[in-house]
Amino acid sequence: MIEVACFGEPLVGFYATERGKNVRSFIRVIGGDTSNVALAISKLAHSVKYITKIGDDVFGNMIKETWKKANVDVSDVFIDPYHHTGVYFTFFDDNGEHRFVYLRKNSAASNFTVKDAERVSLEGVKIFHLSGISQAISKDCLEASFYFMRRCKELNILISYDVNYRETLWSKELFKSVAWFTIGEFADILTLNLKEAEYLGLKGEPEDIVKALLKKGPSFVALKLGKDGCVIGSTREGITRGKAFNVTVKDTVGAGDAFTAALIVGILENMNLNYMVSFTNAVAAMVCRSTGSTDGQPTRKEVEDFLKGEINL
Repeated sequence: MIEVACFGEPLVGFYATERGKNVRSFIRVIGGDTSNVALAISKLAHSVKYITKIGDDVFGNMIKETWKKANVDVSDVFIDPYHHTGVYFTFFDDNGEHRFVYLRKNSAASNFTVKDAERVSLEGVKIFHLSGISQAISKDCLEASFYFMRRCKELNILISYDVNYRETLWSKELFKSVAWFTIGEFADILTLNLKEAEYLGLKGEPEDIVKALLKKGPSFVALKLGKDGCVIGSTREGITRGKAFNVTVKDTVGAGDAFTAALIVGILENMNLNYMVSFTNAVAAMVCRSTGSTDGQPTRKEVEDFLKGEINL
């Protein structure tokens, strides 16, 4: 049985190997937020499937082979012969800051419809994961997201929702309306960062933000604080804050997705909040030591070894 199902858009990414505007070479990576989550969950020793459409092209084949090698189930990955697989480029300015260029408009994944969703089996799934990006890439995907979530409620499948706001995909007003509706009506597990909380109209100390969100419906809320760690709250155990681990950072892209994957794993395993905070922060920190969103994703043993060297278990 598959424990986790992830829905969204995978992307092939190209990372500039040098800073500035006159870039001559790139490193190819696999990206897409919910795809990153699926890959990380598999590496953390839990079964996961991905739900999407990919183009009948070289990039779609690359992504599918990456999933297969990582033991991500691809039985609900549909091939679209009429639309391309999404692509993005990552450039760095002279200060090392990221700049992204996306070629995802009218991609295969954005043409995923409710009719496609009706073909998907959720038998045995314990947690269904999606994000604001899954909803924002098209009207069809937004409708499919609600179809999936309603099915999950009927089947008693927990719904994991990463707010993951992207300004280039939709307006703040539409984002707020969809996000709040999703949080209030469907989300059991919620992840977001401080900026996204601000966009939702939430201010104050991180613990207060988590407390306010727990009152809206989710059973778990995780507020990602970047270099300051995280705050995780549950309706059962209360709220716990944890510091980030000190590592040499090469790239922060994908760290938030790895954090979300670790949170889902922690919930599957009924981890107590104190350990869950350390576990999620460790996984996110380990990803930051490599370039790209998936290359640094650790195995379960690597996380355990890392934690043994950092804290007393």
